[in-house]
Amino acid sequence: MNKTTKIIITAIIIIMLAAGFFAFFAGKKPAEVTNEPTTTGGFPDTGDSAGRKSSASLGGGASSSKFGKESPKNILTQLTKNAISGTAYYGTTTVLYMERATGHIYKINLDGTNNIRLSNATVPKSFEASWSYKSDKMAVKYFEDPAPGSIKLTVKTFLASIGHLLKATSTSEAELKGLALPSSVSEIAVSPAEDKVFYLSNAGDELTEGAVADFSNKSQKKIFELPFGEFNISWPTKDNIVLLTKPSAKAEGYLYFLNQKTGILTRILGGIKGLTAVVSPDGEKIVFSGIGQDGTESKVYNVKTKTISELGFAILADKCAWGKKNKNMVYCGVPLRISGANQPDDWYQGVVSFDDGVWSKNIATGESQNILSRFGADIANIFVSDDENHLIFTNKNDGTLWSLKLK
Repeated sequence: MNKTTKIIITAIIIIMLAAGFFAFFAGKKPAEVTNEPTTTGGFPDTGDSAGRKSSASLGGGASSSKFGKESPKNILTQLTKNAISGTAYYGTTTVLYMERATGHIYKINLDGTNNIRLSNATVPKSFEASWSYKSDKMAVKYFEDPAPGSIKLTVKTFLASIGHLLKATSTSEAELKGLALPSSVSEIAVSPAEDKVFYLSNAGDELTEGAVADFSNKSQKKIFELPFGEFNISWPTKDNIVLLTKPSAKAEGYLYFLNQKTGILTRILGGIKGLTAVVSPDGEKIVFSGIGQDGTESKVYNVKTKTISELGFAILADKCAWGKKNKNMVYCGVPLRISGANQPDDWYQGVVSFDDGVWSKNIATGESQNILSRFGADIANIFVSDDENHLIFTNKNDGTLWSLKLK
């Protein structure tokens, strides 16, 4: 074999090897960057009621979360075509909701059947509706048209008993009657265990007062007073009301427990920019998110042990809800990623939207499960049924109501 032939054969072999190498690697898809459990940089210390940190918090290392497969039994149902102001379970197979455009109240089965309009009174521009623990009373916030010559909308709040509406049928609607609260009322929350509400009102001279009352606004008891008052409020346990400073990436947030019986205010979390949080029904655990070293971070705070652990995926805590039967279970709307350093402001203002799937996590065991793949919805206002067989939530993109059958 002469020298020229050897060169030709060697060149052919090199070309064949290169082609094979290219075909192999060109056929491989690049790895997808997904929102899987990670351990990221830490938040500041969490205030008066926090101190010790668990080994999983505020440091490096792998997460202990276990990932399962998406369950094929889960059934997703769109319950409304129009935007809603709020929703609540009524029993284990039915939900109530208020339509945002009209303020009409409806009852519908969780599988989307038997949609019944219960009220015929129009409450235009309603944007927030909360139900009592028996779902027979409600608090509604709505916008009132501006006065002549003004462009500023006024927020109004009213309380209503709706037990008579729940007896209505498809052929017999009833009128919704409510009691208007003073225009100074800025925020309201409903008790999870009693027919009570807690509301904040502007008392003048930049003073904010908090009072507990029944749904007729009688038996009022002032339990709170501060020289400032930009709070979001919720009422997760019978005795403790949660006050959360208005979340913003530009300001350090603080979370307090306010005891409705004693009026004692206790700082639980603090010094966290962009702080949002959801407290468990027993008041012992908190899923919270905020701006950390690497952007938005999500963690779990144990109120009793004063320790922080990783949630395992980056979310805004507003997208989570705690289980009712299993108090260690949390359900969250989880996007592929949380982008930008101005969260949750951009999300609240509609500057950004997320495409969420649904994940569950058992805080005690660390096991996570993908319940539902991403389907184009930006999940908000998520609720778990008492039997933990269903989730309901709204799609923030259009305000529509959805249900997800878990079992």
